[in-house]
Amino acid sequence: MTVMSQMPNWLSARSKLSADRLALTNGQQTWSFGQLDRYVSQLATRMFHMGVRAGQRIAVLAESNMKIVAIIHALIQLGAVLVPVNPRLSSEDTNTILLDADPWLVIGTLPRETPFSRSITPEVLWHDLEQEPLYRSQPINLSDIQCLMYTSGTTGRPKGALISYGNIYYSAVSSAIHNGTTSSDLWLHVMPLFHIGGLSILFRSVITGNGIVLLPRFDPEHIQDTWSRYPVSLVSLVPTMLFRLLKSSLNFPASLRLILLGGAPPSASFVRQARAARLPVVLTYGLTETSSQIATQLLQDKESDTSAGHPIYPTEIAILSENGIICEPGKTGEIVVKGPTVFKGYWKQPQKTQEIFWEGWLRTGDVGHLNDNGSITVIDRQKDLIIRGGENISPVEIERVFTAHPLISDAGVLPINDEEWGQVPVIILVTDPQLTRQQCSEWANAHLSSIKRPVAYYHADSLPRTASGKLRRTELLKIWQSGAYYELL
Repeated sequence: MTVMSQMPNWLSARSKLSADRLALTNGQQTWSFGQLDRYVSQLATRMFHMGVRAGQRIAVLAESNMKIVAIIHALIQLGAVLVPVNPRLSSEDTNTILLDADPWLVIGTLPRETPFSRSITPEVLWHDLEQEPLYRSQPINLSDIQCLMYTSGTTGRPKGALISYGNIYYSAVSSAIHNGTTSSDLWLHVMPLFHIGGLSILFRSVITGNGIVLLPRFDPEHIQDTWSRYPVSLVSLVPTMLFRLLKSSLNFPASLRLILLGGAPPSASFVRQARAARLPVVLTYGLTETSSQIATQLLQDKESDTSAGHPIYPTEIAILSENGIICEPGKTGEIVVKGPTVFKGYWKQPQKTQEIFWEGWLRTGDVGHLNDNGSITVIDRQKDLIIRGGENISPVEIERVFTAHPLISDAGVLPINDEEWGQVPVIILVTDPQLTRQQCSEWANAHLSSIKRPVAYYHADSLPRTASGKLRRTELLKIWQSGAYYELL
């Protein structure tokens, strides 16, 4: 039996099959697959002349626009490794990722204080592009790394997940099989391109042949306009986005057949509210390390309000007990995953890579149980991470920022529930009595991205810690809930 290890470039193959079909639009400009392929080939030629080669890591400050989409596909043409970076990160966060990834080139506007000098803006890269000849695309090797995507962790240090072309391909095909995606579907794209949930939609499009309506950001008014102009059938959202759409009282289009809701676990009451509004909502569960979806509800099965659905074919999901035994349905434990979408490991972190695998299974760090019908229920997301609007936030990272303040000796971050965002961080500080909320806010603004900034600041004389110095978060939460800490004004 011969195992496929190579295939034609996805976009080039799609262009030959569906040259005139809509590939991408932002509502003002529209490209067919043939036009997209031509732009991508010209970009690949230009970047090749700049020195970009297969295997080189190329960081892209991934704004959601059509030029960036074409640049991402051009890197595939060249066999370069994409390193997508959130363009709204603080300078400190951006530099942390770039120093770890050590890219050959950065595409985008760099922070003022950065050690990197080799960069180019998308506008310069696209200038007089029509003068460039077409680049002859090379076959895709499924074992090669397509993307180095950074994901937050409980240590606070970003980890670069090595995602292969094979991971991406099988994720796209598995998703299409499970969701019934066809070339007649039109996907409304509002997820960020620097997240696996947004990036994977681009690749599903060229593999499946469906078009994309790409919006620069999530905006209910813009979405309503899009729905009035295009027969959108699919959309991926995090709970915060759907919350805002429901609150805006928008008219959902009749063409919409599936709303994939993931990124953070929504409450059962919120899911019931969305379904009471006759919205085609299905819960989905996935990780960066699994190249997006690993389980998704099926609309026709009328799944529960808490189950994340069945594993997408051919992914396997099991529950691992604390004693290292695979559990029977109904038993709670750590969710473990096996299949062709599971990533290769973490960039330059062999110990972390070794720790995350158990006998061929990926340990997700999430707690849940399998139901009798084979579906998975996720009880809790990774133990300490705060999930704000679908974005993972590391409490340790925030704590380290604040303990660097000259008037703060200790810090502990907790998540509190928020109707709109799901969770938001608050921070308890052991501080000089003279420290004010204003000073804390100014420190956060200078050192943290906006989504990581605490919404409230509390004073404590000390924080509960173990003998080894580990923060007892459960005890900290109980003390905070008792009202023992006073809020800084």
